[in-house]
Amino acid sequence: MTTTIERSGLAVREALADLSPAEADLFHREYRDALTKAAETFDLTEAESVLTRWWGIAHIRANPLSDDEQQLVERMRAGEDVGWSSPAARLAGRGPAPA
Repeated sequence: MTTTIERSGLAVREALADLSPAEADLFHREYRDALTKAAETFDLTEAESVLTRWWGIAHIRANPLSDDEQQLVERMRAGEDVGWSSPAARLAGRGPAPA
């Protein structure tokens, strides 16, 4: 089952506080700084970027990889062929597109 986290500052902060308190503190500081800057510039770009990045981190913390998934990642990082080919390799094997 996948745990979902609302994409809001409050939801991200609460999720991280439960799952990774040290990261919750980092998020709080980064997001607060970005919001302070936005209040001065009326530009939410940085605040949105910070929220998006930390929302992804919170989702990963709430849904860690299974043991099988972790082993697959380790095998891929070690260069082992895990049966996946790149899209480019699959397309190259097909030859030119029909006219």
